[in-house]
Amino acid sequence: MDSNPFQQVVGYWEEVIEDMEITAAEYREAGWDVVELHPGDVAVLDEEQYGFDVLVPDDEFDQLEAAISNATLNDTEIYRAEQDGFIFALAVIFDSDNEIAVCYPLYYSSENTIELRKQVEQTNQLDTIIRTLSNERAITISHDDPVSFFPEHPGSN
Repeated sequence: MDSNPFQQVVGYWEEVIEDMEITAAEYREAGWDVVELHPGDVAVLDEEQYGFDVLVPDDEFDQLEAAISNATLNDTEIYRAEQDGFIFALAVIFDSDNEIAVCYPLYYSSENTIELRKQVEQTNQLDTIIRTLSNERAITISHDDPVSFFPEHPGSN
């Protein structure tokens, strides 16, 4: 078995990227401004801050920063699936008043999210920290329905 988890998920990850592109195109066809993020890495944060750490290329971070400078990202839609012990999610964060949407994929191990899920259920808070590869700039997005990031039944695989 390969110790690199990405090797276990690469096929599913490509499907989530395709789903993101289709979803983004639908928003664009409806007249929305859309930013698509293609993470270089996704990590689960479950100690001091709870949520996801998402590394994106500088040019995509710049697009995100410009798009949300006058927006309030206050709604979240999560499209989620489980395969082979991993959760794959497409997050669409949006400001419906200004018709701005940000789409980004996530993947995380079902086993590695046990503590994160407990925290989310207790606090009803979950953040995604989107940052540049150099870690010089970061944007934190708080999610309005954090439980939607997890399977319906804790511990189910």
